[in-house]
Amino acid sequence: MTNFEYHSRPEISKSDIDLMLKSMKHFKNKVYEEPTPNMVLGSAFHKLVLEYDDFESEFAIMPNVDKRTKAGKEAYERFLANIGSKTAIDMATFEKAKAMADNIKSDPVISSFLSNGVAEESHFSQIDGVKVKARPDFYNKKLGLIVDLKTTSSAKPSEFAKSVANFNYHIQVAFYSDVLRSLGYEVNGFLFIGVESKEPFYTGLFELDDEAVELGRSTYKEILQRYKHCLENGFFPGYASFDENDEISPVVKLSLPNWKYYEVV
Repeated sequence: MTNFEYHSRPEISKSDIDLMLKSMKHFKNKVYEEPTPNMVLGSAFHKLVLEYDDFESEFAIMPNVDKRTKAGKEAYERFLANIGSKTAIDMATFEKAKAMADNIKSDPVISSFLSNGVAEESHFSQIDGVKVKARPDFYNKKLGLIVDLKTTSSAKPSEFAKSVANFNYHIQVAFYSDVLRSLGYEVNGFLFIGVESKEPFYTGLFELDDEAVELGRSTYKEILQRYKHCLENGFFPGYASFDENDEISPVVKLSLPNWKYYEVV
């Protein structure tokens, strides 16, 4: 199954949960957004590490033309017209993604984690009465280990921990692990490989502690319950509050940020 086919399926994914954490209306009204340059870099890097031989089926390298000229614009437009659903990538970004991928592949420890398994395999299951899906970067069958590649501005542990919090990676760990376990897979751990996107492309290997994973699990399960409630009632609110029975209130009671109580007058 291609990445496009996977994302076209209606089951709830971790990305959907991220949208629901903003509001149910964000999820209900989700729209396709053009990938940013960083997203193109990350996707190309993933492809070159995990599915190198399949790179050209999803990416097309842009011709080196001057788009400020008429001839250059026409050549670029012809290129776009002929690549279909492939993602266009400029040569500089491709070379950077390849250098990052080569750095990963040359590391014997990292390579050992990315062996004896399958890459980009789609999984579909049901959790708490909700149909869900997950597509791990890599599943190491020998170790029972889910491996996830992350491009990052810093692989320093304290900085990557901030990325975990900001991008809800703790939810991803719990969600992916639970989806695979529900299908009978052995899951003994979840490993993040953080790769800096600037030379010399330093890497870091990270696992989350049990407390972080349990917070991720309780969070995604609460979100799935809210989703079920919204689905049953046919109403997906914007910014709203949910009580202990998942009843929706359009009025949200606010508290001041903690720092305000310590502000010196």
